[in-house]
Formats: sequence, C-alpha cells, structure tokens
Amino acid sequence: MEGPTPVSALIHAATMVTAGVFLIARTSPLFEYTPSILSLVTVVGACTAFFAATVGLLQNDLKRVIAYSTCSQLGYMVFACGLSNYSVGVFHLVNHAFFKALLFLGAGSIIHAVADEQDMRKMGGLKKLVPFTYSMMVIGSLALIGFPFLTGFYSKDVILEVAYGKYTSEGHFSYVLGSLGAFLTAFYSTRLIYLTFLSAPNGYKSVICSAYDSSYQISLSLFLLVIPSVLIGFYAKDMLIGFGTDF
Repeated sequence: MEGPTPVSALIHAATMVTAGVFLIARTSPLFEYTPSILSLVTVVGACTAFFAATVGLLQNDLKRVIAYSTCSQLGYMVFACGLSNYSVGVFHLVNHAFFKALLFLGAGSIIHAVADEQDMRKMGGLKKLVPFTYSMMVIGSLALIGFPFLTGFYSKDVILEVAYGKYTSEGHFSYVLGSLGAFLTAFYSTRLIYLTFLSAPNGYKSVICSAYDSSYQISLSLFLLVIPSVLIGFYAKDMLIGFGTDF
C-alpha cells in the first residue's frame, strides 16, 4: 500500500498475482495426481475470493480497495485452477493484468490531482475536475466488475460457469462464494467511484478546487491500458480457452 503507484500497478497486475497462479498451472500434472489437494486449492481459492471482497468493502484508502480486489480476483484464478480448468485461471490472470494496472495508475492520477490524499472520504466532486481520469476509472471498474462485453466479463463468466458445471460439492461451493464475491466486487467498485467522483466535495476547498487531470504522459499510459481493458477478453478468448486450442 505504501509503494509508489506504478510499483503497485506492476506488483498487482503482473508480479504478485502471476507467480502463484502460474506455478499451479505449470505444475498441473502433479496436482492432477492428488485430487484431495485440488479440492483444498478450490476451497481456499473460493474463500479468498469471498473474504478479500468483504475486506475491500470497508476500506477507505483508495489504493487499499483496489489492492483487496486483487486479492479477491486471485481467489477466482486459484479456484479455477483447483477445478482443473488451468487455462481459464490463466485467462483471467491475463485479463486482470490490464484493467488492474489501469485502475492503479488511474488511482495514482487521482492522488496526484488532490495533493497526495488517499482517503476517499476526503475527496468527492472530482467528476468535472478530472474528466479523463474519471472515464478511465469507470471503464476499469466496469471491467473488474465483469460488465458485459468488457474484458473481465469473458473470464469471470467462464470461471463461474465451469465451477457450476463441475457438479461436485467443491464446484458448487466455489460457485456460490464466487457469485457472492462478484456481487461484493460490484458494490465496492461502485462505492469507490461514488465517493471519489460523484458525491459532494468533502475535502479541503483549496485542494479540491485545484484538482487537475494528469500530464499527457500519464494520460497516454491510461489510454493505452484502456484499449485492452475493453477488447482483450474478446480477442484472446478463442486463443486461450476456445475449443481446439493448444493452450
């Protein structure tokens, strides 16, 4: 939470999350020979997806909300792997990298705009002051929620589908907790957008009034991340989890 925003974006999108899920996917032959361990992986992943989402509900630090959402999405990837759908878990990992990096860099842009304030309760009313960052954060949040036809929708939908389609007790357990976690994700993402941009201004007048959109370098990086956050799920779907794929 304490690191610079680009470091947070790198860790949460491409480093911390990747390591464990990639290791499970690469060692999948070992896991397939130990069904009891696979069941454990599924249960732990499903619990993580749900409990991390409940923690994210109550955070007031902008970056902490996004960080706990990473923890929750990691649970989805792990329980997908635990249900022997490794390609689906890695597909969600790839999709998640784009919109989570977008959310963290967007959060950094907001924090710079309001004099390095990270408490969402001291923001509000930023929609008209930082319109570009607002639109980027809305798209990133919708992708995280799994809004239809954005990137997160394709992988999240398939994860819940394969969980239900296993017809095992672990599958149904992870399906129920995953669905509840998806609802909570929508709740805390909407709360983040509301408290930061849409509610009545709640911080120091001098800080809120001098808020501004970030420099063109930061805005360009946000724009470059928003394109795959919208499109990569649709275009990578057949390559990673389609019928007849070699993945």
